[in-house]
Amino acid sequence: MRNLFMEESTIIENDGEWLHELALNNTVLENLNFYMADLLHVRPGDLELIAKRCRSLTSVKISECDILKLIGLFRAAASLEEFGGGSFNEPPQQLGEGPIYACENHDALKFPPRLCSLGLSYLGKAELPVVYPVASRLKKLDLLYAMVDTEGHCLLLQRCPNLEILETRNVIGNGGLAVLAQYCRKIKRLRIERGADEEGVVSQTGLIALAKGCLELEYLAVYVSDITNESLECMGTYSKKLNDFRLVLLDREEIITDLPLDNGVRSLLMGCNRLRRFALYLRPGGLTDVGLGYIGRYSPNVRWMLLGFVGESDAGLFEFSRGCPSLEKLEMRGCFFSERALAMAVLELTSLRYLWVQGYRTSGNGRDLLDMVRPYWNIELIPAKQGYIQDQDGEEVIVEHPAHILAYYSLAGQRTDFPDTVKPLDIYALLNL
Repeated sequence: MRNLFMEESTIIENDGEWLHELALNNTVLENLNFYMADLLHVRPGDLELIAKRCRSLTSVKISECDILKLIGLFRAAASLEEFGGGSFNEPPQQLGEGPIYACENHDALKFPPRLCSLGLSYLGKAELPVVYPVASRLKKLDLLYAMVDTEGHCLLLQRCPNLEILETRNVIGNGGLAVLAQYCRKIKRLRIERGADEEGVVSQTGLIALAKGCLELEYLAVYVSDITNESLECMGTYSKKLNDFRLVLLDREEIITDLPLDNGVRSLLMGCNRLRRFALYLRPGGLTDVGLGYIGRYSPNVRWMLLGFVGESDAGLFEFSRGCPSLEKLEMRGCFFSERALAMAVLELTSLRYLWVQGYRTSGNGRDLLDMVRPYWNIELIPAKQGYIQDQDGEEVIVEHPAHILAYYSLAGQRTDFPDTVKPLDIYALLNL
């Protein structure tokens, strides 16, 4: 066995003997991954033994384990290129000016010489110097579970000139994006997830700096607090290599003054003609029917698309469906088109293989969807219903779950269902798609 992948798996853990047996009986393991799997009985000695016996071990991603207890692993894993997980349970002690840090027994902590991909959990600002010695050779950096603020991002990123992939939260802020644009010119993939109650704000200011400084950018997924047409136009002007663009406008109290974004979206799509995947999730009023028509007209190569709160009426959807000749998968939320308009749009989108819609104007019986019925095209309807969630005070409040449509091609045959078990897509998980 060369690859063992259990990332984010739910595992009933009895003890750590499974890892010990793996260490004793495997000499060819290359990738070991149980990142975010909540395995608590992992013994650092077993990880070190795996590194000693498996000389081709290039990637290790683990659950929470004191990083200062992994000194043996890092010493033994001479071929290790990627490490993720671990945690800092006590602050490191610096030994002089060099790259060596130590725990209480003064054993040196030093990352392997080939390491170029790093993701440390619960990394705080005090522990950043641990990363500095390897920062210049890092090509991938995962800060999704780090505890560093905007300033910490700036301190670290200015030491990463060869960085190609960065995953973080919007605590990076516009300041962090400005540093990224100045020092990390080779960046190709940038993913910025939303964080809960964080001080960092990502807006048009950061996107403009990013577009002008990072010309190699191919993938961008970002949650923003504010956005302007100018920033999208700037992306279209400079980000010529983008093939995957995903933007969510956070639904906060801020008033967005530059809506709708029709002209910005047009410029983005016209300039980034390599786009294959496109997601735009806005607020009501974020894009008019004209802007929705622009998406259809200027997305000739897009195969996957997610749209939220775009358009004003069925007319916008009709205009959209006259374009997108390559579109295979379409997901929409909060667009409030009629059933008949959705059915007619599907007929126009000749390459479409999958449709998911949450929130639309229902006819009550679904009969207006019959226009798109054809062989091997399955249609499943999920009716609107009420549910309960807990508010900040712990009290249950009633929420409305809008109706859903799920339609897709399948060789299994044609069917129409009203399943109760299908869960709606969480927009805050779209970056993981």
